[in-house]
Amino acid sequence: MAFLILYCLLIKQTKANIEKEVFISNVVGISEKIYKEISEWSEQEGLVTLIPPYSIQRYEQIVPFKNIDEIAQDKIGQKEKWYILDGLEEGNTYEARVSYAATSPTTFVLEIMGFEEAANIFKRRKNLEITQSNSQQIITTTKKLLRVKAIYEGVSNVPGRESRPIIYNIVLETLTYGVPRVAFKLILTLALILGVGYFICVPLFYSSLQKLIEVAQVNREVNREKRE
Repeated sequence: MAFLILYCLLIKQTKANIEKEVFISNVVGISEKIYKEISEWSEQEGLVTLIPPYSIQRYEQIVPFKNIDEIAQDKIGQKEKWYILDGLEEGNTYEARVSYAATSPTTFVLEIMGFEEAANIFKRRKNLEITQSNSQQIITTTKKLLRVKAIYEGVSNVPGRESRPIIYNIVLETLTYGVPRVAFKLILTLALILGVGYFICVPLFYSSLQKLIEVAQVNREVNREKRE
């Protein structure tokens, strides 16, 4: 029974496709001007902030690219989603992952980057111009940006199917010895099931079996006395 329940739990976890990016947090020094402009842009765009040890944003939507060539032609970032990764601790390992329905054949591309790398991307776009700063003021931070893109991988005879938004969940989670939080939940659940089985179910079964044996012995003695 315990293994059946564990199997059901594992099946529940595998109903969706998962793609992930693992990274180690580090402290970097960046221009105060760049930090301020990226922060202001993220507030204007209303970017979601993901914070460890576990943070999830459900039912996000993204319009997929039809193919890789279309990604190269996207000059304004119209089909991408950005997230702020905050509260990271230096030296810790984190996992950013996307889960989505298996009925939506899609390849997700996750990119973890610092503020300066993001600034270089935005400098080439009209919606945000970031110029080189002459300021010598440098601030240190572990904050990162996460860029998400999706590429449709399916084949459909339904017109426009490849342009429909894909619904997904996105998670930021701290890894402990390379193991995510959800794995520890499964381990604890299994330990609880085995504990209940060993300390409660097994003794009850043994007690019931002993009673059946005793009743059978009594009935056998009674039948023997009747025959005599």
